[in-house]
Amino acid sequence: MALTQFNTFDPKLGPVNGVMQQEPRVFAHDAVAVTIGAINNSDANHGLNMTSGGTGYAVDEEITLTTPTGNGAGVGNRAVVIVTAISGGGATGPVTNYDFVSVAAGTPGALYLVGDTANHVSSSATGTGFASTVTNTDIPNTQTRGCCLYVGNSGAVEVTMESGNNALFNGVATGSFLPILVKNFVLTSGANNTTATNILALY
Repeated sequence: MALTQFNTFDPKLGPVNGVMQQEPRVFAHDAVAVTIGAINNSDANHGLNMTSGGTGYAVDEEITLTTPTGNGAGVGNRAVVIVTAISGGGATGPVTNYDFVSVAAGTPGALYLVGDTANHVSSSATGTGFASTVTNTDIPNTQTRGCCLYVGNSGAVEVTMESGNNALFNGVATGSFLPILVKNFVLTSGANNTTATNILALY
């Protein structure tokens, strides 16, 4: 079974009394490195609202997107989408579908904020005009239930909990497991209170 959506392992949320595997999540079946502000590729629209498919693109072309605006972002944090489908019936055309997962160098980037412009700034071929807006930067696969965290290097961790409330955990020690259910890390254009590094999402 492909682990593309861990929530398929949970047939229902329901009551959790006496079900220690559910809340907090005691047994993890996967651990994935967290990138704060990465565009959420597990979201229904890959975390982007495409406003223009542009023109002249080819399947498998890489499109580098606009620099994010989260605190500390630079051109090295830009996302790269991979064109997976075009319209028009020819060899090139407007983008109709895209992904961040490919044999090529697709990446969801880092330090994006919801609402950021994510337009074409460069590509591997001749297409132009792809335009989109970032709609989701949640930790992947937290649509139904949040994930727990493992902190590899000590520091503060500021997260958006499964409830939607934000919480700042100060003084988290190296090698800590946080039995909390989180959706995202708090990030703004002017601040990032998470100083801990090498964080894993536990599913």
